[in-house]
Amino acid sequence: MSGDSDVFPALFGALRGRLADRVSVPDDAARVDNSLPQSTALSAFASPSDALLKSLSASDPSVGRNILEQIRADVRANKLQLLRRKRLGLRKMREAQRRQRQRLDAVAAAECDAVLLDAATHSQKFHFFLIDTHAKAAARLQTLFFECIAEMKKALIRMENVAADTTEESESRRAATALRVAVVCRSAAAGLRWRYRGVTAGPADILTRQSQFVLKTKS
Repeated sequence: MSGDSDVFPALFGALRGRLADRVSVPDDAARVDNSLPQSTALSAFASPSDALLKSLSASDPSVGRNILEQIRADVRANKLQLLRRKRLGLRKMREAQRRQRQRLDAVAAAECDAVLLDAATHSQKFHFFLIDTHAKAAARLQTLFFECIAEMKKALIRMENVAADTTEESESRRAATALRVAVVCRSAAAGLRWRYRGVTAGPADILTRQSQFVLKTKS
């Protein structure tokens, strides 16, 4: 078997690449029927390497089994390596997706923080605006209130002046009316006296008294 083991590396170097591509060994092919001749199992190969494999198998039946087992092992190793690569690719893809989700979450969180900060800033500005507007409105109302009070005081003063003027005019009118009444009463009394005296007096006395009465009334 030491000679066979020395032959295997050189033989595998020539056959492994081609046989691994062309031979597909199912799981149930692990059971090799020893009753079949080796030429039947290797009838699919029609190349010089197949002839070499056939000659080696004919000289030692265990050579073919060892070669097939080695090929199966290589196929399994290739499948395992392919599966590992697929798993590694899936793992890398999931890791990339996870990192992308983390980046998106970080960006979304930053945008949310920016929006909240902007909203808080606008709310604070609006609050200050309301306070300022309320203070200005209160000051304006107070100014208008004082102006209204001043205008009301001026109006009251004007009304008092008008009332005083009206009172003075009324008093002067009353005095003038009383004076006229007194003059009329005096005139009437004088006329009555003149008429009473005119009955007993002469014509000369009547003319004298009339002239005196006229002078008194003119004065």
